[in-house]
Amino acid sequence: MSSIEVAKSAAGFLTATERPRCGNCKHHSMQYVDRMPPYDRAGMRCKRGGFAVSAYAICNGHEPERLGGQGAPA
Repeated sequence: MSSIEVAKSAAGFLTATERPRCGNCKHHSMQYVDRMPPYDRAGMRCKRGGFAVSAYAICNGHEPERLGGQGAPA
C-alpha cells in the first residue's frame, strides 16, 4: 500500500461516490417529466418522505442501495 493509501485509510477517506447520499440510497426514485425541451427534466424524490432531494443530500434514514463492490459497507 502506498503512503497516500495509508494516509487515506487512516483518515477514513471516502470518495464522493462512496459517501452515504440520496443518490446511492435505496429510498430514492427518479421522476422524469415527459415534455418538450426546455421543460423536460428529471427529478429525484425520497420514497420515505415523499419530497424532492438532490443527489448529494443525506438524512438519518439512509440505507445503501446495493451491497458489494468497492467502498460498500460490509
